Amino acid sequence: MMHDRAVFYFANLGADVVRCALAAESGKMQDYESSLNRAHSTLRRIEKEGRPEAYEEGLLLLRGLEYARTARTIPAFLEDLNAVIQPFAARMAFA
Repeated sequence: MMHDRAVFYFANLGADVVRCALAAESGKMQDYESSLNRAHSTLRRIEKEGRPEAYEEGLLLLRGLEYARTARTIPAFLEDLNAVIQPFAARMAFA
């Protein structure tokens, strides 16, 4: 059961990061900050599930987001991010 919650939270983290990226791309910094706060909250939930590998991957997602935002490569980041989180989201749809 714990594993399923970690997968669920990781998929949610992906959605949080997508919202961050879309807000940053459109210049809506208030939405970006709100979504980023939600992403950090989701990441804390992952950490509490005792899945350090999922937590580390979540940290990498957030670092990638910041890099893409500053490098202005959000579209490419979103494409790669969707490829990473899609299997988790699909898995939860059939759980």
